[in-house]
Amino acid sequence: MVRQLQEKLAKMKPRGSTAAAQPQARKTGSTPAACVESPRQLATWKPTHTPRIRSDELVIVLKSKITMDLHAAFGPGGIGTAVQRFTGSTTNAGISVWPVWDQTIVVIGVKTESLASKLIGDITLTIGDRQVPFQGHLKSAGETCKGVVTVADNETSESLRRKLEWIDGEILYVRKLGTSNVAVVTFKGRRVPRFIHYCCENVPVRYYKKTVPACYRCETVGHRPDACPNPDNQRCIHCGAKVELTLEGPAKHDCQPECLICGENHFTGSAQCIGKFRKAWKPALTQRQHGLKNKQEEPSVPIKAGHKAKPMHNKPKPIKAPAGQKSRPSTFGAEDFPSLANAPKQVSNWVGVSSLSPTTTTASPSNPEILKQLEAMKKRIETLERENRVLKASQAATPPPPSEPVAMHTSDCSDDKQDTQSDVSGNASVSKTVVGALNDIEGRLSRLEAKFEEQGKMILEQTKLTVQDIIPQQLNLSVQAAMQDLKQSVLPILTASVLQTIQNWLTPQLDELKTSIKTTEQPDAKLFIVTWQILNPRAT
Repeated sequence: MVRQLQEKLAKMKPRGSTAAAQPQARKTGSTPAACVESPRQLATWKPTHTPRIRSDELVIVLKSKITMDLHAAFGPGGIGTAVQRFTGSTTNAGISVWPVWDQTIVVIGVKTESLASKLIGDITLTIGDRQVPFQGHLKSAGETCKGVVTVADNETSESLRRKLEWIDGEILYVRKLGTSNVAVVTFKGRRVPRFIHYCCENVPVRYYKKTVPACYRCETVGHRPDACPNPDNQRCIHCGAKVELTLEGPAKHDCQPECLICGENHFTGSAQCIGKFRKAWKPALTQRQHGLKNKQEEPSVPIKAGHKAKPMHNKPKPIKAPAGQKSRPSTFGAEDFPSLANAPKQVSNWVGVSSLSPTTTTASPSNPEILKQLEAMKKRIETLERENRVLKASQAATPPPPSEPVAMHTSDCSDDKQDTQSDVSGNASVSKTVVGALNDIEGRLSRLEAKFEEQGKMILEQTKLTVQDIIPQQLNLSVQAAMQDLKQSVLPILTASVLQTIQNWLTPQLDELKTSIKTTEQPDAKLFIVTWQILNPRAT
């Protein structure tokens, strides 16, 4: 472990030394100040024309196969017209064309696979009377990610597609970077694997990072050399100085390589370049975020001596109970549970989601105990309503008691009071017995229904089991019976046909044998030969 740490530290020291010596190299550079940019500006380079393609569209990138300036060749709407004419589509066919002038490429978004297949590969777009060849390829979008692997120098993209394999996922696309030993692999999903198989060998996968495009043919940062709109063939590709061209190549001169991206003394975009990878681009702040940022950056007011600083956030103070009163646990009253019939109206807001009206106040019972209490109260209300209906029906069915003459004496009045009290108590007892009987009947009915359901399920299960046991037996019996019928019907016919065939073939042979025996003087030899021919027809 100690040796590995020492090796890592030894590798990290040259990077630090080059980074520390970076400002000195920029100051003493041979290129003018206009050509050399600060590392911060180069690190935050971003294309000026960034396409905004929808997530449901297929993205195709067109790159010209010849050196040309797209902005000068195509007028306003020229590229869109050429693509529309090539695909044979109408104006509203779902095609979005984004010309990226600074990189001299064309980004196209389509919604159908048929249009995408027309634009992939070698195509030719018409510009007036001129035919311009383009190369189109499908750009990975959606749930994909990229990684970089090291391969052999003689490999191609086609050969790598057959040799690379990811056991735990799917490889969508493989592209070898020029003549180098590096290939970019596109995987399905958002997870880059640590290893993949290359010719049955586990090779590590590195993260793919976008690089800053730089062109040594025109000394410009923003596009690749193969898509340069204004190439200068008299410029040295290493140092950028203008030299004369000879039959053997550029004339000899004092060539000191200088990178266009970082300004160091190496080739542009080489492995030693510390600024060739693009930095993560942060999205622009919204107006609200700008306001919050400005508030945070406001200078604080100095606090005078003798004054205490007020807190920024006022916290609510806890409510204290008056003296002499003890705090009791909260109990649920009738006001805590609103009526179920009068449910609050719902109002739809601007995103189409229904929300409660601001004027109504409702309790949100999220506690399971509260929900249980609500269910119990609902059941109790239903039983009370049922008993009330039964009482009303029983009172309507029983006739009213006969009215007795009113007595004038006090004794009669007292007797009447006692009678009425007894009548009321009798009616109450009758209603109680009726309600109890009804509850008894309902309980029995519910138990009977449960028993019927259980018996039905048992019958269904038994029938399924019996059917599963009987069907294979019946199939076996039917197959055996069919085989017996075939034996009884086919065997006699087959035997008769074979015998008839043998008889038809053997009859002329026997006749010939008879005639030969009669005519020849040596019947035994002839008989032996003919018999041998009959027994061995293949030998003849």
